[in-house]
Amino acid sequence: MNATTTKQIQKAGDNANQIQTQTLVQNIGMSEERVYDIVSAACDKAIESCLMESRLAVEQRLNSFKDELYVIVGNQLQLFESLREPSCAATLGAAANAAARTNSAADHQMLAELLVKRFESPSDRHVATGVSKAIEIVEFLTDEELAGLTVFFAVNGYTTSSGVVGEGIKALAGIYEKLPLDLLPTGTEWIGDLDILDAIRCSPITSLTSFLDLQFDMLNGYTVCGVETGSAKEAKVLEKLEEVELPTDLLVVHELNPGYKRLPLRYIDRFDNLSYRCDSDASKPVIPLNNVQIEAVRSICQLSQDDSCVDIIRDNLKTVFFKYPTFIKVHDWWNSIPWVPRLTPAGECLAIANARRLNSDLPE
Repeated sequence: MNATTTKQIQKAGDNANQIQTQTLVQNIGMSEERVYDIVSAACDKAIESCLMESRLAVEQRLNSFKDELYVIVGNQLQLFESLREPSCAATLGAAANAAARTNSAADHQMLAELLVKRFESPSDRHVATGVSKAIEIVEFLTDEELAGLTVFFAVNGYTTSSGVVGEGIKALAGIYEKLPLDLLPTGTEWIGDLDILDAIRCSPITSLTSFLDLQFDMLNGYTVCGVETGSAKEAKVLEKLEEVELPTDLLVVHELNPGYKRLPLRYIDRFDNLSYRCDSDASKPVIPLNNVQIEAVRSICQLSQDDSCVDIIRDNLKTVFFKYPTFIKVHDWWNSIPWVPRLTPAGECLAIANARRLNSDLPE
């Protein structure tokens, strides 16, 4: 809400001086009361469109939806500022109508999460398209289909930030444990249903990359060949580190390729915002790399690429992953998918909303 205040001071007389202060514009956010009024109005409109015989059921469902929305939003009432955008207001109305059609508390939670995602990005057309379609179809999804959608999204999108193999894979396992793995669908019917609902698109021509092959590619900082210990390449790498005043102990023993060393990086093809610590004490500040140092790291990563040890690294990666039952379960399910699904904007929004519904700590 914009409140404009103009203050004037005027003195009478022949030579009167009129002093007018500059116009002050105050940006006043929506009050809690106003937010409740807006949400209630959208829900009341949904109630008006229902039959008299179903009015009580609709009112109960919309009360459930409102409760879920307020719980998820919490103190972030500023999200409702997005309702100044007419398309966001229309999305609220669509969500209220959808909530009236389902008695599932989980559906109401999903609708609330979808609204929050829409409000977080009011001008993003990709999000607007995905959320609008997701709201239309959320009531038709089974728990198993939603679980499949969410885990498929997670496998493609979730990774770790640690450059240490054991630490990073353990952290990734912890994320996977928060996913609805006990509800994963079997067979192919769920894929067809999601395709009909426009949550995924399927290509029956090609086959899905296996779970371990996908992780091998995604974790390319872990699966790079590295430089052989005691070799001329290692000497060259150490020389490069010294030239740019980086610690030589940044070159560490390769956990997946015995007899080799590597830089403790998660990626070997992304070099933005690189930094390091002089020791393992996490309380010590990190030191950002300058451009010259980044170029040296890039050069070392190029020297570290070699296909001669791929099979050894792949086998050792499998051994580390299969220490965790969570990964075995996801591996077996993923490799049973016969086609190559691709998430649509609606499918992506549904997966993110469900992940946030299950655990707010899960990444997007």
